[in-house]
Amino acid sequence: MAAGPNLGKHLEQYEKEYLHDDDSENAANFEHHKQGPFLDDFIELTWITDNKTHVYGSYGERVFYASLLAGICVVGTVGNCLVIAAVCVCKKLRTRTNAMVVNLSVADLISCVNLPWLCVAILSEDGWLLPSWLCKSQGVIVLICTGCSLYTLSGIAVSRCCLITMSRARYYKLFTAPNIAAMIMFCWLVPMSVTAIAFSFGADFFGYGEKYSLCLWNTEHPRIKTFNAILTVVFYPIPLIAIIISSVKIYRFVRRSTRRIANATSFRDNILSVSGGNVVGNSAGNTAVAKNNPFNRRQMAVTKNLFLVIAVFLLLLSPYEVLLVIETGEKITVMAGVTLLSNSCVNPLIYARHPDFKVVFQQLLRCKAMGRGIP
Repeated sequence: MAAGPNLGKHLEQYEKEYLHDDDSENAANFEHHKQGPFLDDFIELTWITDNKTHVYGSYGERVFYASLLAGICVVGTVGNCLVIAAVCVCKKLRTRTNAMVVNLSVADLISCVNLPWLCVAILSEDGWLLPSWLCKSQGVIVLICTGCSLYTLSGIAVSRCCLITMSRARYYKLFTAPNIAAMIMFCWLVPMSVTAIAFSFGADFFGYGEKYSLCLWNTEHPRIKTFNAILTVVFYPIPLIAIIISSVKIYRFVRRSTRRIANATSFRDNILSVSGGNVVGNSAGNTAVAKNNPFNRRQMAVTKNLFLVIAVFLLLLSPYEVLLVIETGEKITVMAGVTLLSNSCVNPLIYARHPDFKVVFQQLLRCKAMGRGIP
């Protein structure tokens, strides 16, 4: 870790006033040489003063954050591998919406397997001691994968909205394999474009940051405010608007469908009561209404689960996005960043409540993937 610009300034003053002064009658020069170790003490004092640029109050804080990242790495790696494996082995899970879910898991998995390098950076009090390209790559990976996750979640919301509110024929015509592939490519290209803009700020933009002891990007860079503004505008409101619109449309559709079914059931019951319909006729009517319900109980459970994933991600992302805008609370920023990264391990835990993923997860954990236990 560098001692800082102040040391260079004082060394220059020291060299000018003392080292190039050959006048033995100079009282200041004589007094300095008599003191002898003054320069060494001065350098040590300056090092201690300028080295206090990080936000950690003790080494215990470093261990705490590194432990959190290590836990996220383990849980996220195992969980996202389960999600990807479940879709691969179960034909029932190979849906158009789940293609976006797999893309989300791939982005989260890449983030998780790179977290150990962030642990190394936090635990090192002497700066980044490994090759610089390795440190720079971590910032690029975190930026791209986080942005991809955001846009993939908005894609999942839009896909689910179209599946529920459109006819099946129109949905399948719109969400073809090439169109889904284009959506997934778009989810990766947007954060890659932001990364390209960051590289245009200079080769030193990505890398080790002394303040937070992380391999992300230089928070002291002259263009960091511009980067934070781009990050806030591109990564937050655009996906959020798509998610909110999709959620509102689904809610309104479900409410209309529920009211329509309730009115139809009430009307049929009134007819049966007037005409003296028997219990068999009433049961048959209930079955017919259930079949005509475009939003059955399973669809409701799947939709709730997917939107729970979206809601949790936005909840974990929002604190960090707010701190980018207000630019305060350095210690809180570290926790907000770790909270954001924790989403990579939270999604598989939510999928464990999914009516289809839950069954396949249980079979995979029982090592029945190669048998007949998985449909």
